[in-house]
Amino acid sequence: MIVDKQIVAILRGITPPESVEQVACLLDHGITTVEITTNSPDWAISLKRVRSAFGSRVQQGAGTVLTPDHVETCAAAGAEFILTPNLDSRVVEAAKRHGLRVCAGVFTASEIFTACELGVEVLKIFPAAALPLNYPQIIKGPLSSAAMFSAVGGVDVNNAAEYLRYYDSVGIGSSLYRPGQPVSLTAERCQILLNAGK
Repeated sequence: MIVDKQIVAILRGITPPESVEQVACLLDHGITTVEITTNSPDWAISLKRVRSAFGSRVQQGAGTVLTPDHVETCAAAGAEFILTPNLDSRVVEAAKRHGLRVCAGVFTASEIFTACELGVEVLKIFPAAALPLNYPQIIKGPLSSAAMFSAVGGVDVNNAAEYLRYYDSVGIGSSLYRPGQPVSLTAERCQILLNAGK
């Protein structure tokens, strides 16, 4: 059964005027963790609007965080965590200084071990579709401490439940939300996701 904290809704391309109504729709369907990416129009404004509208009801993060400057903006805009497509120690260290949790993009064993050494809270396997579904199970053996794994890249509303057999969470982007789509379509896609997990 899929539960809300296992799903990160990736809102790539969302604009400030639609951010609140789209997040409200996700909340109505039990999805409480959202990611607004830095390559979205006026992304910091969207983060602020969502924080103002929903407060602690939403776990809000910024995605595609590539630089320490991005981290500064994330912190000021009310993000609680950051997500990166790659592993960059400068970005991880900047996030730590601001008290932000880090979900860092990794792929290889070397990147995974380095991320753990840097204190990354969640290992974002990206692109997850390029690896076997049970990749976390395979790689966990040599790790000296417990690690959280999130699958991103190739995860959609239809196959999320399969990934959640092996991953702690999944990030779902365009199969859940595309820029400009009506809230009614977001609701339909949320329902497909929730039904697929039953």
